[in-house]
Amino acid sequence: MMIIAACSPEVSKKGASANADKIALSDAFTGAYALTDMNGVPATKERFAGKPVFIYFGFTACPDVCPAALGVMSVMLDELGEDAQKLQPLFIAVDPERDTPEVLRSYLGFDPRILGLTGPAPAIEEAKDGFKVYASRQELPDSALGYTINHSSLFYFVSETGEPKFAFKDSLPPQTLAALIRPML
Repeated sequence: MMIIAACSPEVSKKGASANADKIALSDAFTGAYALTDMNGVPATKERFAGKPVFIYFGFTACPDVCPAALGVMSVMLDELGEDAQKLQPLFIAVDPERDTPEVLRSYLGFDPRILGLTGPAPAIEEAKDGFKVYASRQELPDSALGYTINHSSLFYFVSETGEPKFAFKDSLPPQTLAALIRPML
């Protein structure tokens, strides 16, 4: 399920349509979070001040959407080349029950540039609220997983001052994302 909260008139600064590649975000997007990274270090938007941040919210037990989005993020970083060093890519877990720092380290091992963040449920809720992310647990009584997380699926670009500026559909090709982001670095 994908919900694009940024497209509602009260959220979008420029009235962007759902078909826009780059969706402008309003002041309703605070970008606030107080989490812990996958190495046990506290992580807030202040920690990354001075460097733009590229964020994806998801969970490690996701069977398809999250791995695909993280693959797009990784290839986008490759497309940016040396400019990728000017950007901090983050994966914020929406499943604090399963997504421990250890799990995130293993899950994100394919690309050491992507830093995983997690925390207790109230901290995850604050992060979701700061980016208007939808994520809801759905029980799966007939599955070994026990539950899944239905969630919105967007990339968020946060300026070097910590202000969420734009959202991007996770279905954009990595080359397009790189072309859209490079001028903002």
